[in-house]
Amino acid sequence: MSLFSVFDPTSYFGMTMNWIIMILIFVYFPVKYYLMSGGLFLMFKLIYDSISKVFTEVSMPRHIGLNFLSVMVFMYLVVSNLMGLFPFVFTSTAHPMITLGMGLVLWLSFFSMGWIMNFKNSSAHLVPEGSPIILAPLMVLIESISHFIRPFTLSIRLAANMMAGHLIVGLLSSISMIGMFGFLSSLFLQSTLMILEFGVAIIQGFVFSILLLLYATEYY
Repeated sequence: MSLFSVFDPTSYFGMTMNWIIMILIFVYFPVKYYLMSGGLFLMFKLIYDSISKVFTEVSMPRHIGLNFLSVMVFMYLVVSNLMGLFPFVFTSTAHPMITLGMGLVLWLSFFSMGWIMNFKNSSAHLVPEGSPIILAPLMVLIESISHFIRPFTLSIRLAANMMAGHLIVGLLSSISMIGMFGFLSSLFLQSTLMILEFGVAIIQGFVFSILLLLYATEYY
């Protein structure tokens, strides 16, 4: 057993349950398509409208589709992050395979469409305005590298932050075996950290989705 064993594949009754959290989110998320208007639907709509206003300030009205996609990514990540705080629930967003999959696919889609549909503006981004002509080849190389590392920094940031919180909670739990004082200290520290993890789960979902929206609007 190691500190990272919480992220190892586990099974119950012969069934791998790590990724079932992703299926549950997809099942219960689009409630407006099969539930009548009620308290749950109104709460979901209120949350969606509030978040959409924040993203609209970045995307502007002409990027309605990108705004909708970013809001859905944000809500999916927040739900997944928060469910990962429950005991015996595997945090899928702490796994680089999930975050890299989302980051690479979405970024590559925006990047490809930007270069295909708007080649002139996309290529203009490789040389910042006001740069000396003699430094243009070097600026193109630097900007190209910065563009290609975007999906990795975007994804690793989310996975590292979600993984770090769980590892710290695991370290603090070992203090409880020292004695009564250690148990009370561990209980207090873990309770405080769980409150912070609640905020981190929301903030990291927002950072991922807002950066994704900024990258998309830059390429379009």
